[in-house]
Amino acid sequence: MDLTRQQVLLHRIHQHELDRRVSDAAELAVFSLGVQDNTSGSALLSLAARLAEPSVDEFVVTWSVRGAPHLHRAGELKAFSRALWPWSDADARARASRPKVDDMVDALRHIATAMRSIVTKPMTKGDVSTALTPLAPKQTIEPCRGCGTEHVSDSIFRLGALPAGLRIIPEEKTVTFERIHGWPGVPRRTAGFDELIHRYLTLHGPAGPSEVASYFGTTTREVKKQWPKDGLEEVTVDGQKAWLPEDVEIADAEPPAVRLLPPTDPYLQARDRDLLLPDKAAQKDIFRILGRRGAVLVDGEIAGSWQGRVVSGKRFEVTATPYRPLPDLLPEAQILAEAKGLNDASVKSN
Repeated sequence: MDLTRQQVLLHRIHQHELDRRVSDAAELAVFSLGVQDNTSGSALLSLAARLAEPSVDEFVVTWSVRGAPHLHRAGELKAFSRALWPWSDADARARASRPKVDDMVDALRHIATAMRSIVTKPMTKGDVSTALTPLAPKQTIEPCRGCGTEHVSDSIFRLGALPAGLRIIPEEKTVTFERIHGWPGVPRRTAGFDELIHRYLTLHGPAGPSEVASYFGTTTREVKKQWPKDGLEEVTVDGQKAWLPEDVEIADAEPPAVRLLPPTDPYLQARDRDLLLPDKAAQKDIFRILGRRGAVLVDGEIAGSWQGRVVSGKRFEVTATPYRPLPDLLPEAQILAEAKGLNDASVKSN
């Protein structure tokens, strides 16, 4: 099967439930990998692009994929922790961006176990870090310019949170952890990463090992060791080899007229950005390292970027940067405003 770029985009829009708004948040397909969040509440806006009545109340927030904060279904966290557990020192070092740490899997297990023992009541990240540093392997500790001391590398600390069975309390202004009750302990080995590959390819496919590796923060070489031998179908996208799960049919979706996708929206997490957004200048605009922008999705294509802010505590103001003429964005901006508990919205263009 040879697919065109347009076919792939329409298929992904359907898989990401952007061609409709559904009623049950728990059934959203994007929760198969979690929905990334940030300090401005981007996850809620991702749900508003898919749900008639968005709410994040029934989900658990923790650091999971790439050590980033994600919303997950509570009942899936134990299996997700096992599936994300690194299967080799090389895999663990890649995820932590720390090639100098020996026996990295053992070091991560040591840190996660210590974190679990430390957090017996709600504790801020700073308090956990202070208590953890004397217990951590020396190779995991590094100087920090920001706080003028030494502590466990932030990337390793983040990777330890989920296997330690810790959740983030979203109501707190600073990152504050508490235990997830009934936690079975730090995983002894990886179990289920092939299922995560299947889920990535279901949402973001067709794709290959390099895209999967980039999404989970590891290397293509390591992912190829875990690549499923069965259950995948080889296809081509404009002549390039890629894979889809055999049980996933290419959907011919009717794209939405407009959707305002926040900066860490699941749809924007696909790693083949040249397919998602071929224009290099537009890529640099949206996928910034700092101050990332949201995407204006129009008829199946990213037609601009946007930023939002709350004005006077009651109005959600959207500032759009168009790549081509845009339709009226105010109705979608109003949906986002209502999701944030605001009564009014406005739109302006750069």
